[in-house]
Amino acid sequence: MTRVTKKQARDYRERWQLVRQVLDEELQHTSMETKFQKMDAAYRMAVGLGFLKRLRELKQETEDEVRRRWLRLQTDHP
Repeated sequence: MTRVTKKQARDYRERWQLVRQVLDEELQHTSMETKFQKMDAAYRMAVGLGFLKRLRELKQETEDEVRRRWLRLQTDHP
């Protein structure tokens, strides 16, 4: 495994800071319509991949668990 020198690590970090600056500038100049289209595309992809269904299931499981705990607290501690 090759070791990274401090200078290499610093240079790497500086390059990614420049990339982040360019991306931030591009985002500032992107129209609301384009941002909405990208958000819509991401949403449709999530639906197509089944992510939203799984998130709903996880939310339901969490809510069910909270209800079970609340009922147990109410019945165990008058």
